[in-house]
Amino acid sequence: MTWVIQALRKQQLKMRVNELTSKQLQISQEIMDLQRYASNIEDGILTVNEVGNTPSNYFGTQMEFMDASSQIAYQSATTKTDAYLQQMQMTGNNTGNQYQYAIGNTVQPAVLFNEIYKQELKEYSKQIMKQIDAEEKELEQEKLTIETQLKAAEAEYESISQSLDKSIQQSAIQLA
Repeated sequence: MTWVIQALRKQQLKMRVNELTSKQLQISQEIMDLQRYASNIEDGILTVNEVGNTPSNYFGTQMEFMDASSQIAYQSATTKTDAYLQQMQMTGNNTGNQYQYAIGNTVQPAVLFNEIYKQELKEYSKQIMKQIDAEEKELEQEKLTIETQLKAAEAEYESISQSLDKSIQQSAIQLA
C-alpha cells in the first residue's frame, strides 16, 4: 500500500517540476524581452527598426517612454536654451558684445536647442535604465529561486521514483 502513496507523491512532484519549468521559461523570456526593450531605449532615441523589433509585451511601455522622454526633453531644452540666450544677451549688453566676439561666433538657438534636447533624451534614458536594471535583477533573483526549487523537486522525484520501484518489487507476489 505504501507504493500507492509513493505513486501519488511522484505524480505531484512531476506536476510541480512541470510547473516550475514553465515558470522558469516565462521568466527567461521576460528577461530577454526586458533586455531588448532596454537596448532599444538605451540611447534615448527610438528608430523605426527598434519600434518594429519591440517585444509585444513592451510595445506600449516603449511608446510611453517615447512620449514621456520627448516631452521632458523638450521642456528642459526650452528652459535651458532660453536661460542661455538670456544670459548671453545680458553678457553682451554688459560687455558691448565683446564676449560674443571673444567666443568666436554667435550661437544659433536651433542648434543649441537640438543639442540640449538630445542630451536630455539620453539623461531620461539613463533614469529609466536604472529602473530596468533593478527589475532585471529582481527577475534574475526570482529565476534563481525557481531553479533551486526545481532542482529540489527533481531530486525528490528521482528519489521517490527509485523508492517506488523498490516498493513495487518488494510487494510483488513471488511465485515459486
